[in-house]
Amino acid sequence: MKSLALRKLDAYESPTMTERHVDVVVVGAGLSGSYAALLLREAGLSVALAEARDRVGGLTYSPHSHAYGGRVDLGGQWVSPRHQRINRLIARYAVPLVKQFVTGQRACLHGTDTFFGPMGTVPGLSEQEQAEYKQSYAALYAAMDAVADAPWDSADAERLDSMTYASWVDTICGAGRVRGAMMRIPGAYYGALPEEISALELLRKLKSCGGPVFMSDTDTGGQSWHMMGSAMVSEGMAADLGDAVSLSSPVRRIEWSAGRAKVHADGGVWTCRRVVLAISPAMIAQIRFDPPLPPRRRLLNQRFPNGRNPMSVIVYDRPFWRERGLNGNIIATVGSMTAAFDLGDEHSEKGILITLFTGRAAYGVDDLSPPERRQVVLSKLAQALGPEALEPAEFMEKVWADEEWSAGASSPFLMPGALTTIRGDLREPVGPLHWAGTHMSREYRGYMEGALSAGEDAATRILEGIRT
Repeated sequence: MKSLALRKLDAYESPTMTERHVDVVVVGAGLSGSYAALLLREAGLSVALAEARDRVGGLTYSPHSHAYGGRVDLGGQWVSPRHQRINRLIARYAVPLVKQFVTGQRACLHGTDTFFGPMGTVPGLSEQEQAEYKQSYAALYAAMDAVADAPWDSADAERLDSMTYASWVDTICGAGRVRGAMMRIPGAYYGALPEEISALELLRKLKSCGGPVFMSDTDTGGQSWHMMGSAMVSEGMAADLGDAVSLSSPVRRIEWSAGRAKVHADGGVWTCRRVVLAISPAMIAQIRFDPPLPPRRRLLNQRFPNGRNPMSVIVYDRPFWRERGLNGNIIATVGSMTAAFDLGDEHSEKGILITLFTGRAAYGVDDLSPPERRQVVLSKLAQALGPEALEPAEFMEKVWADEEWSAGASSPFLMPGALTTIRGDLREPVGPLHWAGTHMSREYRGYMEGALSAGEDAATRILEGIRT
């Protein structure tokens, strides 16, 4: 792999700053922006990749764990064999890939009660609740399958987009554990509260990812493999792009017209033919555009918030839960936590767990002090796995809501009414401005594969436009 030598720009733009000329400026060096820049460069165009952080990778983040002895992930990491783009890059940059460990039983927390059962089930449900859960999932899949490729053209689009997912769930099941299990879906996959995401939007997102059964499948589905060092993918692309990448360079202003743009960032100014904004709508809203973006686009950005998804990696001297016949997977039905997974392989001597507190669960820990948050996380692990969970060798965390250049984590989601209002303008360029990021993807939205797909779509559209 090429060495990673990136230019850090930290001086604010001055009137004497030299303009650089490139074909395309890409804003955001996460997976989507980096992939778009790489494809454009490989197609023969000159590019500049501006990143506000002092690192590449966006919502992938892979610090080194001293107790584990390698890199761990506090951001995106799970992949399926169906995710072809990310798997090609994993092979290209030699990123460690581990089969998800699931030998043994999972735990399910129902408040202060803990139940155990096989993967693919919600342990603790009675026979009647299991039947209700099966019926609710059938209703979810029927509604999901009825969503058209252009979701605003679906037969029930107006009704579904006028209600939240929580309101829709109330039409298919009553209060209780089944409702709790159904309500965890938007938080588990997109960091959203069921009371804030459009029902049509969630159904569309789930369908684009193959449905929740595939998404939670640990055999060949969305949770079947995970990386140990997912940021290595973006780091590899950045090394291939070389001095086209500028770190610590947030974009402040974009002047644009029909066929050109000038991008002003801290320490750099570029003139170009096209711009790719591979950042969340919340971050786009912080950039000054001259002229302003059209009203419909501004409305979209205002109705397109990020999910919330703090994560912790906890390392133990040994995977003690395996000795009890447990696989380290934990779920909860009342919003106390979202999930935990064992990140080791079948031969691991160290115990390594990751916990996710997404959506409603995130609101219970995001605003705590680090010691308080650690106590909450470890107490949930102890409830499921035993008191040894209270004594880790190492505790690492990432509170994405505190990230200045993230505005949260997970995939941005649309609030009620936005999808049927914006309709086909969702992915349409505005003059020379194009959009990327996993939230713009037509497939696998919210996944790393979705980020790459959206970056590829933006690059393809630019190449087609420039060559015609």
